[in-house]
Amino acid sequence: MQAKFDPCSPCINPQLIYMATLIDLVESGTLDKIDPLEPGELTWRTLYATMDFLTWLEEGLPGLNHNELYSNLTPEEQVFSAFAEYVSGEELSTDRRFKKLSWTPDHRIWEFKTDEVRVFGWVPQKNAFICCFGDSADRIKATNSYGRYMAQTTYVRDNIDLDEPKYIDSGNYADVLSNATGPKIP
Repeated sequence: MQAKFDPCSPCINPQLIYMATLIDLVESGTLDKIDPLEPGELTWRTLYATMDFLTWLEEGLPGLNHNELYSNLTPEEQVFSAFAEYVSGEELSTDRRFKKLSWTPDHRIWEFKTDEVRVFGWVPQKNAFICCFGDSADRIKATNSYGRYMAQTTYVRDNIDLDEPKYIDSGNYADVLSNATGPKIP
């Protein structure tokens, strides 16, 4: 005999757990949106950040050493330029500006790359990116920290109260990005 469903009875199934959406996480203060565009510019993609990443943006990023041989832009200007390209829907150089990181096993961690900075995060849905950690490219290379940042990002993602699936399980750029100007992503 099958039990009848009663919408008024309390749910006692311990497997039913509430998970938040990206909007819920912004409203709760777990995540925040980053909007690097000028007033009146339209957004195509959405950039989110953990609170720890926002602290790094405000306190750590401005203190990174700048080498003018790499770029005439400061590290801070480089990051916000990359973020503006992403949010506006510009076509990104998928080997230079926005890159999937390969590791075994593949955790589907992605990075924004500038001449001097790396930002690690993941793609929870197409055209959305959650920034989790950032650091100097030189420091990451000198200390061989890619694996550590990938593991830390995976840990944050696995422990954030976000609806499943928490990330797009694909390494294909066309699955995670679309361009405002058309489908030129490989």
